[in-house]
Amino acid sequence: MTPPGAHTTRTACSYCGVGCGISVETRPDAGTGLPVIARVSGDRLHPTNFGRLCTKGATHADLMAADDGRLTTALVRRNGEMVSVTTDDATAEAGRRLRAIIDEHGPDAVALYVSGQMTIEAQYLANKLAKGFIRTVHIESNSRLCMASAGTGFKQSLGADGPPGSYADFDSADLFFVTGANMADCHPILFLRMADRMAKGAKLIVVDPRRTTTAEKADLFLQIKPGTDLALLNGLLHLLVESGAVDHEFIAAHTEGWETMPAFLADYPPAKVAEITGIAEADIRRAAEMIAEAGEWMSCWTMGLNQSTHGTWNTNAICNLHLATGAICRTGSGPMSLTGQPNAMGGREMGYMGPGLPGQRAVTSAEDRAFTEEQWELEPGTIRTDVGPGTIEMFRQLGAGDIKAVWIICTNPVASVANRQTVIDGLQAAELVITQDAYQDTATNAYADIVLPATLWAEAEGVMVNSERNLTLLQQSIPAAGDARPDWELLCNVARHMGFGDEFDYKSSEHVFAEIRQFTNRRTGYDISGVTYERLRETPLQWPCPPDSGDRNPIRYLNDGVSQDLFVGADGRLPRLAFPTPSRRAVFHARPHLDATELPDDDFPLVLNTGRLQHQWHTMTKTGKVEKLNKLTGKPFIEIHPTDAVGLGIPDGASVEVSSRRGTAVLPAVLTDRVRPGNCFAPFHWNDQQGDQLTINAVTNDAVDPDSLQPEFKVCAVRLAPVAAEPAVAPVAAPAAAGTHPLAAALGLTGPPALNDTEKVYLSGFFSGIGHSAGLPVLPVSAPVSPLVRLWVDGALAGAHSVSGPAAAIDVRPQPAPAPAGPLVLWASQTGTAEEFATGLAAKIAGARLQVLDDTALDEVAAAGEVLVVTSTFGDGGPPDNGADFWARLSAADAPDLSGLRYSVLGIGDRAYDNFCGYAKSLDGRFAELGATTLLDRADCEAYDDEPIAQWSDAVVELAAAAPVAPTAPVAPAAPAKPAPRPAKPFTRNSPLPVPLCRNTLLTTGGTKEVRQIGFDLSGHDVSYGVGDALGVVVANCPETVSAWLAATGLSGDEVIEIDGGEAALRDALTTSYDICKVSPTLINFLAERSRAKVLRAPREERDRWLDGRTGLDLVEEFKVRAAPEEWRDALVRLAPRSYSISSSPLVSPDEVQLTVSVVRYEGARGGIRHGVASTYLADRAQTVPVFLQSAPHFRPPEDALTPMIMVGPGTGIAPFRGFLHERRALGHTGRNWLFFGDQHRAENYYYQDELEAFAADGLLTRLDTAFSRDQARRVYVQHRMREHGEILWRWLEDGAHFYVCGDAARMAKDVDVTLTNIIKAHGGMSESAAHEYKRELIADKRYVRDVY
Repeated sequence: MTPPGAHTTRTACSYCGVGCGISVETRPDAGTGLPVIARVSGDRLHPTNFGRLCTKGATHADLMAADDGRLTTALVRRNGEMVSVTTDDATAEAGRRLRAIIDEHGPDAVALYVSGQMTIEAQYLANKLAKGFIRTVHIESNSRLCMASAGTGFKQSLGADGPPGSYADFDSADLFFVTGANMADCHPILFLRMADRMAKGAKLIVVDPRRTTTAEKADLFLQIKPGTDLALLNGLLHLLVESGAVDHEFIAAHTEGWETMPAFLADYPPAKVAEITGIAEADIRRAAEMIAEAGEWMSCWTMGLNQSTHGTWNTNAICNLHLATGAICRTGSGPMSLTGQPNAMGGREMGYMGPGLPGQRAVTSAEDRAFTEEQWELEPGTIRTDVGPGTIEMFRQLGAGDIKAVWIICTNPVASVANRQTVIDGLQAAELVITQDAYQDTATNAYADIVLPATLWAEAEGVMVNSERNLTLLQQSIPAAGDARPDWELLCNVARHMGFGDEFDYKSSEHVFAEIRQFTNRRTGYDISGVTYERLRETPLQWPCPPDSGDRNPIRYLNDGVSQDLFVGADGRLPRLAFPTPSRRAVFHARPHLDATELPDDDFPLVLNTGRLQHQWHTMTKTGKVEKLNKLTGKPFIEIHPTDAVGLGIPDGASVEVSSRRGTAVLPAVLTDRVRPGNCFAPFHWNDQQGDQLTINAVTNDAVDPDSLQPEFKVCAVRLAPVAAEPAVAPVAAPAAAGTHPLAAALGLTGPPALNDTEKVYLSGFFSGIGHSAGLPVLPVSAPVSPLVRLWVDGALAGAHSVSGPAAAIDVRPQPAPAPAGPLVLWASQTGTAEEFATGLAAKIAGARLQVLDDTALDEVAAAGEVLVVTSTFGDGGPPDNGADFWARLSAADAPDLSGLRYSVLGIGDRAYDNFCGYAKSLDGRFAELGATTLLDRADCEAYDDEPIAQWSDAVVELAAAAPVAPTAPVAPAAPAKPAPRPAKPFTRNSPLPVPLCRNTLLTTGGTKEVRQIGFDLSGHDVSYGVGDALGVVVANCPETVSAWLAATGLSGDEVIEIDGGEAALRDALTTSYDICKVSPTLINFLAERSRAKVLRAPREERDRWLDGRTGLDLVEEFKVRAAPEEWRDALVRLAPRSYSISSSPLVSPDEVQLTVSVVRYEGARGGIRHGVASTYLADRAQTVPVFLQSAPHFRPPEDALTPMIMVGPGTGIAPFRGFLHERRALGHTGRNWLFFGDQHRAENYYYQDELEAFAADGLLTRLDTAFSRDQARRVYVQHRMREHGEILWRWLEDGAHFYVCGDAARMAKDVDVTLTNIIKAHGGMSESAAHEYKRELIADKRYVRDVY
């Protein structure tokens, strides 16, 4: 029974091209009286779905209720910020600005990019405005990405776009040939119709590189190699010809071009096709037999065939199969291309991309142009004959500045276009970007200057056409949100302000549709002359639909003279069918197999395929707001075959970096044999709105089909690499507490602390042997337990094993409270700078105790009274290696209360990072959260900020000196306090030593890399260095670069600026003191503010992509900002010294300190050669260079002569290990040594080859394993060599080996760390948490140390 006031409206689903009918039940809102959606259900009378709905269709009510982020007003960018304005004001501004651009630059300076989600009325008006009035060639649609190849292929083979049959064929077919389509997930209602027929005996063949849900239901599944569909289709037709299963009568009556086909098909025998496609020959033969045996058969395909550089030919080949068997234009048979958007068919009919004109017409036809000009009341010759270049090229031209303005309607190209960087570059370069959407926050709207608010689904009226040519009227059931307008109305409003008001003066969508009806085309049979809103309010209608026809007209091309011109053959006969080709016959096209544009190679060895999931749609602008759908499919992923994953070291669930020649995404791994080995699959829904690096279309291939201009999304060469992440450690339950002693209860003492897995194992063994000991047992110093556990265990042992004698008289006298000790000075440093400063600070404070963060227990911190922290930051906000474990403990939920602690933090960082001094900030915030109070506010500095560092230092020294200092009473078995260090000697950052460069030897032999051995002469100076230390080099900018920078900024260089308390000429300051090549946040903000450049205000990921390959010099040259010298000084960061790992040993080379330097030279993003500041200074210009030592006492070879050593140092990471090996030889150490080294090519990049192989030959190197990544088909890196020898490596670790890593932190060191953990797990038989604890102990024992950058 219908509730009082309820109303039901018939409409259609807003998602895919199946076009299911929906009934919307509304009720009056209790507060406003306006209708609101009460219920959504399938329309049982609709001929598409008969009441069935998929999850997306069924949740439309949830979609409309989830109104967060809806656009209810227009937005316009003012001074870089988006502000709300009325829709009328926004359309007026859009029209005026478009008009001005056209007047200045011509019609092709404006582009429209529209959508298959618009109603047919809006699509029609967009094309009318573009081709008839603006007269631009640039109107494109997102259908170019989806259905262009199918449409072009239909035109070539059958004469006109669109399938010749209908959904009714599903109810009569005996065989379904589904290729390149996952109907179960992407077109579920049609899949159900197919399943109904299969229940009655019909068979299913599925062709797909991935074992999809549809494939699991197949009678025959052909798991094809991506991009080889043409070979298979040709091979099937070859077998049909061979077996005589072709319809020669149909071929003779209705086709042309067959005479060349048998000879062409002879090149596709089953054995050859099997080799090309990877499908078993027997399965190919069986598929052909099934087609031959079927009475009626239909093919279904979509993006798997269309998104290819030969997608048009794929459609031709499918049509060839149907034409050859006569299985077309009859019930139960025919090619049925499936569409992805609700009105993609309508848009194609309206001609909204390429040469199209409404009613399946084209600008390339004089007759079509004249007809359209008459309908639009244009002067003859107004419509141009030239054709736009397609979506990809259109956005390229936008980026190149040929197109100045783009109007994007109801689509999200930043997320959906292949190689989306082209779109981003275009939008950033555009003078004007207008978007039109129902939601504010989309990846594309972020680049808009004007955002127009559009109505959503139930808020407006309009017609949509589904895949079977069925027109449904989407009727309005609720009011529009705020000031949102239908797309057709927004188009008219903007057109009016462009000066076309009279031609776009429509009063309703029905008014627009009445004009569309006049575009019926008897040449192609596109007949909607009998379709009216009045009829559509009663029922959907299928074209061809002449007046007085029935609702359903399922078969096209019937030669009956009703909707298309009657054809009489030369022999006077009337064939049953007449195709809209010049000959009125369908055409066979011989289309050879071609490889995809991009095949896997050494650099990118895997093939990526992309697609949809059942419960999400497109870029999730709508489905992502429906919680029910997110619960069903809420997370992105990439499917990887297990054999590939093993070879790459990728565990299930791990984050994986997916990289192509175009870009990168990071997705969680799903290991599955659904995909072929060598293949991977990722859904394309997730994008910037859900998180960074989730957009798979940053990776995909934008090479296009030459006929359809559709990009080749489906075959993309990629490489995969695991992304190291700190895994969560499962909590370990605390041991059960024994009975509580009365005194313990009285004192409120708690039970034992929680134990980790390693502590459990160790203590289990310890207690099993404790009965054999005499006296009071204590834990040995080497026990792998935390200080808190050690105290508890020692206390428990003392309680259990103490022997009581007669109580001695105790002379109890009041004792004075111990005077507080000096502060605890803690440091963490990646390169030694923070350590050096902390050492000097501790030397100034009486009683100060100096410790590295990772060696410090939180209980020590809590008891210290005062703590001073000096720390660097690694990368963009992370801790240095020797501060990471401390942070893990400090940030844990069980971190102790720090009330009563006073602290101060000095951060030393690099302003080039957005999160400058991020780790210092994190420590400061966490100390405060735990109850500590600040002794002095945190200071964030760069290493050269001498004045603020000195101010902080002087202040904390004064505060510390104000408190009385006395040594604390010793507490056994704590280690003695580290003595205060001696003051720093010269040869430090503050006192660099000018020394001559004495060696500059090229280590590479050809190739693209340039690596040099650089040596500095220390003779005559009373200084030394240690193996494993780093050398700081004070560098200078290239004079030519300084001159170019001055020219770009309009300055002479003679201007005088203040620097470090003195004055200097600007040219001198730029040469030696400021990093004019670094792209820092300070510089970006300065240029963005002064130039108002949109690209510098873009979201970080997109901005960083644009910045890739650009230097600070590029930026000042591009944006031409004029500013005072002092303003430039403040916008630039200081030129910091560069740090290089020392590659020599003082025992072998005491007077020459040697480095291994990779010289950076590359072609810049704007052309021309760019170079690294420091490396080219050393390679090309350096003579006498100020240098200083950066001590790394933690990064040394083992002190014990017998301890094994494992070194992982690819590329220039070999540097310290060369020194290590020289040192161990000089000392006569006999411990085993194992080196993992690698680079690109053995012939070009095997640095110190003679030395290393000599070390291996004479036994100094026990093992030498190399990985030259590009010398074989599959990339091999050092972590792969580690994995290959994992069992041996594990035994070395168990033998006490020290494990060292040097090199790139972003990739190599992370991969090595993950591999090490996996080796410990696999060969140590440990759980994930136990393996991580084992590794943590290696770090704590200084047996796993890294020098990474």
